[in-house]
Amino acid sequence: MALTTVQIAMTKKLITVPMGTPVPAAIELMEEKRIRHLPVVDAMDDIVGILSSRDVANCDDLKRIPVELFMTSPVEFIDESTPLKTAALKMLENKISCLLIGDKDENAVGILTTDDLLWYLTHLLKDDEATEDLDPSRVFNKETAGQVAQQLSNMGI
Repeated sequence: MALTTVQIAMTKKLITVPMGTPVPAAIELMEEKRIRHLPVVDAMDDIVGILSSRDVANCDDLKRIPVELFMTSPVEFIDESTPLKTAALKMLENKISCLLIGDKDENAVGILTTDDLLWYLTHLLKDDEATEDLDPSRVFNKETAGQVAQQLSNMGI
């Protein structure tokens, strides 16, 4: 059986904003692109942080505030050859909702979010599959679906 890596579920096209971008512009971009995580880059195009919709959810009067004041830094990176299960467990253990994916040269080549994981899960599940035939231990490695749901809930997802 082939090892399933993060490459199968990650989003390959990164949408970024430069440091100094006003938060309202970043929020508008996230809404326009229907994303919740926005990598922030410096003048050299290196990723220096992640701005999430949760970071700015309850903030008022953000007109002049730059994204770097709200972003999470340092950024969690994993290699593109990382097993998908390892990445998902890292997200659960660290209570984070995204990981940046890097290639062997440490260039960012994608992002893996909880949405990406859910889309991949829906791909695995067949429409005609009876729910009573699902064995949660097969999917979640001896954790029940309820335990996984609780962990996702604890993460705010």
